[in-house]
Amino acid sequence: MPLTKTNKEEIIQTALSVFRKNGYYNTSMSDLATACGLQKGSFYHYFASKEVLMGEVLKTVQSYLDYAVFSIAKQTDLAPRDRMEKMLLKLGKVLLSQEGGCIVGNTTLEVAAQNVIFKDTLKAIFDSWKNALKIIFMEKYPEGTSNRLAEQSVMEFEGAVMFSQLYQTDQYLKDAFVRTLSKMK
Repeated sequence: MPLTKTNKEEIIQTALSVFRKNGYYNTSMSDLATACGLQKGSFYHYFASKEVLMGEVLKTVQSYLDYAVFSIAKQTDLAPRDRMEKMLLKLGKVLLSQEGGCIVGNTTLEVAAQNVIFKDTLKAIFDSWKNALKIIFMEKYPEGTSNRLAEQSVMEFEGAVMFSQLYQTDQYLKDAFVRTLSKMK
């Protein structure tokens, strides 16, 4: 196989798709190298291990979500309900736009009992999501209630993504969206 000219960012984007589709443990370095058009040995020039690569993939996901999705919670030029709707619609597109579902939820399920270097990044992504929801909920509810509603909403969305993938319908995600948005009436 001829070597393909690439860079770390391209590898991260390709790896994101492969991990999303196959999962963390079902993806080998050979799978990743092949998907990137690299020989396995030259893949290590970019990343020392699959664990390090997954850490970078998740940091990229976190940066995107923080910038493009969760930041909507702070757009005070919009009414709280409008912010919630805009954020949840954008999040829904991210969660179901590609084969495999939610990379964050899937990876968390795979590695929750393991000691992997990217576990804190997974927690940080969920914390950012909860905090974004909490910011909006605090427009209507006290802090404790807002925190609880945010946690419940994240849990419901992750469950809805799993059900949507399993039953091959986005109705579960739509229902979670409607229930979460109804809390802002």
